[in-house]
Formats: sequence, structure tokens, C-alpha cells
Amino acid sequence: MSYESTLTPSVETILDERVLVCEGLVFVSGLTAADPGAGIPSSAAVSPEFPYYGSDIQKQTIHLLEKLQRLLNENNSSLEDVVKTQVFLSDCRLFDAFDQIWKRFFPVPPPRTTVGVGSDGMAIPGTLVSVDVIAARSGEVTVEQIDSPRLPKPLANYTPCVRAGEWLFLAGQLPTDFGATGIAPGAAVNRDLPHHVSSIVAQAEYTIRICQTLLEDAGSDWQHTVRAHIFLKHIEDAPLVERMWRDGFDGGAPPVMIIGVQELLTGGAEIEIDVIALRSDSRQSRGPIAHAYGQGALSAGGTDDTVFAVTEVVVDQSEYRPFAIERAVSEAFTGAATVLGGDATAIKVHAFLPAPSDIWAFGRALPAAVADSAAITTSPSVGGSKIGLEIVYRARR
Repeated sequence: MSYESTLTPSVETILDERVLVCEGLVFVSGLTAADPGAGIPSSAAVSPEFPYYGSDIQKQTIHLLEKLQRLLNENNSSLEDVVKTQVFLSDCRLFDAFDQIWKRFFPVPPPRTTVGVGSDGMAIPGTLVSVDVIAARSGEVTVEQIDSPRLPKPLANYTPCVRAGEWLFLAGQLPTDFGATGIAPGAAVNRDLPHHVSSIVAQAEYTIRICQTLLEDAGSDWQHTVRAHIFLKHIEDAPLVERMWRDGFDGGAPPVMIIGVQELLTGGAEIEIDVIALRSDSRQSRGPIAHAYGQGALSAGGTDDTVFAVTEVVVDQSEYRPFAIERAVSEAFTGAATVLGGDATAIKVHAFLPAPSDIWAFGRALPAAVADSAAITTSPSVGGSKIGLEIVYRARR
């Protein structure tokens, strides 16, 4: 009698720094200052012998962005070609120091969404920032920055919207007009009647209108929105926001994923909305269309070549959690493959996990071809119960 393990002890390969290209768009795996298999190098940390020289967040950001620069250059792209970023900070109080480095690498800043997730939410202990990036391939896709004349200029270092070929990438939008009050008057609750108005409803409606203005001025609309990420400071408000989103749009709501965060960059803000869409005059537009699979549902939309599939995976709380995650995530990938057909290839996966300890089970659930070759990002969903799953497919080989 002999023993042969049927369980994979490690899923560290999902940390591999990978870049995949589809339709002129460059999809990069999630990056931190930690190097695969080696952790955070000494060059990305303050020296214990000289503790007052530099800061950990700035050193980590420099190391991370230098890696990004190298990966993009190796794939006929550059920092100037970045069209979309999501930044996850362990603490929003690190933002100013982080942004000083960001400005150095991005004199012309791409659209950015920045949220605080807490140190316990970071997948690799000691990391202070993680970044998810989409870029364009130099010379293949025309990139144009778009500023809406109807909206105030952001205070932070980012562009509100970029048009890249058929695609539109919006920065994360907050319920602010960047005025002295932080929260815009149109999104604020009457302090004299605090129990008669829902602050999350007021902020959500205001932020949705900002996104709509940007979409309109960029040549698109909600009908051509491929996906929206809604970041909530209070994840317990998710049912209310889901109902608002589902009932508030004519002709069906755009695909949405709701993600929990610890903090947002505007004081008092409870919501941030991040949108990817297609131009309304795009000849290649497909979907987004909702599809049922097993116990869940997903929305798939994009172009003839590039499709974003979005689903929120429900994890059975009565089952042993690693097994429940593995079963539910595996079912989601099977459902997506059935919907998109055998010729579709997953090239990028972004998973929003309720806890870092969920990563092992998530990694085990990935189809072998995805685990071996796709660009993979795992990010936190603070306080969440569902796993948000965004899969980018190359629809035609």
C-alpha cells in the first residue's frame, strides 16, 4: 500500500508575473512589491540600519512600477500606454506618499481607482500596495484621454476616462465635486433630517450620474457598458445597492460586481464606481448578455475578439469552506466555458476574495490551462461573502 496525494499543497504559480495580449490590449497579472518565490526584496524596504531614510510605501511602489515598466516594454507597450489601473492600499493614509511616486512614473496619468483594504486584506504579508493594470500595445491601438467639460477636474493624479480603440476605461468615480465639502452637496444627507434619507442611496445616485456623464461625453452609454465594479465601504449595504442598480436602468442593468473595502479617498464617501464600456458606435459590440449556469449566472460582453465575463460566486457557508470555494469557482469556469464556447481562451482572471485564506482553494479551482498561462490577480473584498470573478476571454483564436 502506498500514498499519493490528490491535493495540491501550493498554488504559488498564480503569483507568476504574466502578460497576455488580445486585440491590442495588454493584460497584466496583479503586481505587488513581492517577487514570485522570493518575497519583498531588500531594495523595496527601508533598511533597519537606516530606518529614517525613505519610506516602505514609496520603496514598494518604485519596485512595483519598475516591474510593470519592464513587463510592458517586453510586450511592445509602455507606461505611457496604460489605459486602466486599480490600486489597493493597505491603508489610505499611505496614499499621498504613494501618489508622489506614481506621478514620477506617470506624468500623464491613466484612469485609476484607489481603495483602502486594510493590512489584513493583503494577500502577501508585508505588502502595502497591489496594482492591477490594462495597457494598450504601442502602435496597434489609438489611445485618447477624455475630460468631460461638464465635470470638475479631479484633485488626484488620474485621467477621468481613456478611449482605447473600441474601448472606454473610466477612472473610479466618487460622490464628490472636489469642492470644500468633500461629499458633493447633491450627494449629502440633510444633517437636520439624518434618518429620513439614505446616505448610500444619495451617494450612489450621484455617482451613477457622474459615470453617465463621462460615458456620454466619451461616446457611449450604459447599454454598451461591459462591466461595473461598485466598491462599498459598508458591504452590508450591498442588497440595497444591488436593488437600486437592478431597478434603476431602462432595458436591463449593466453587469455589476459589488466589492467591500475598508476606506475610500474622499472623507465620508461610502461608494466608488469603476466602469469599462465600449463605444456606442462600435461595430464589434457583443452583449453584455446574462446567462444562467448551474447555481449561478454570469454576464458576458465585449467585442468579437475580447469578452469580459462577470459573475458573483456564492459560497455555501454550511460546507467546509475550501471545498465550497473550489466547487463554486470551478462551476463558474465551467459555466463560462459553456456560454462562450470551446474556442474561447481565458487570458486574464481577477478574483475578489473575502479573505486571503481563500486563495489556496481558489487556485485549486482554476482550470489547469488558466492556472498555467493566464494573467491572474487576486484582490480583497472586505467583509464580503461572495467571490467576485471577472474573466477576460480571447473569443477567437
